[in-house]
Amino acid sequence: MASILNNVSALGATRQLGITNTGLNKTIERLTSGKRINRASDDAAGLATANTYASGIKSDGQGRRNVNDALSSLQTQDGLMEEVTNLLQRGVEIASTNGASTNQAVKDEWNTIQTTVTALMTQASFAGSTVQTSATLASVSAGSFGVKTFTATVPVSAATTLVADTPIASSATTMLGQISSLRGGLGAAMQSLTSYGNALGIQVENQTAQMSQIMDANIGEEVVNLSKFQILNQSGINALSQANQAGQSILSLLR
Repeated sequence: MASILNNVSALGATRQLGITNTGLNKTIERLTSGKRINRASDDAAGLATANTYASGIKSDGQGRRNVNDALSSLQTQDGLMEEVTNLLQRGVEIASTNGASTNQAVKDEWNTIQTTVTALMTQASFAGSTVQTSATLASVSAGSFGVKTFTATVPVSAATTLVADTPIASSATTMLGQISSLRGGLGAAMQSLTSYGNALGIQVENQTAQMSQIMDANIGEEVVNLSKFQILNQSGINALSQANQAGQSILSLLR
């Protein structure tokens, strides 16, 4: 029935055109942001899950940086003890000199080696913190894996002060054994931290992939939707125009 009071066809076309415009705007937003979820209303459950993955990625990323800092500290101390090893090996060498026990030059050099070793082991620092001195071998505390916190504590022993009548070769050999044990502990600590760092790297990759699956827009699908909504929008405008003109036909009945 024709009516001059209500244009139902135009109302229907307007409503459908609004739906099309909403879809078109959402598609354009996804294409420009690269995200499938831009607000909670897009996918509330998906957004909550993606936020959990994002938190894990941040935490694991910081854990990897902690591991790298710890490794840097261990490498610094290992380099220090390599130099100490060289000095002590020089001590073993000069102890083999003819008349070493009575050679004052040999004794003087050995005393200098002791002083240098002690200084290296007690005064070296990393990131402003002095290297600790104790007899404890290198050790690593992984901390709480749940919060991805890692620390490395690698105390090193200071050079033992020699008694005046202690043979140089014996003292140097003993100290070399101590340093070798410490470096062995450092090596194990670095291997442990490297393994933790690799594990965290894998977790970051996996969680990033999972978050991407939820959050990222499917560009191919959105391009198809863009074409669809553009066509629907144009046809909707034309249909609305036709619906608005339908009322004009009633005037012909009054002529």
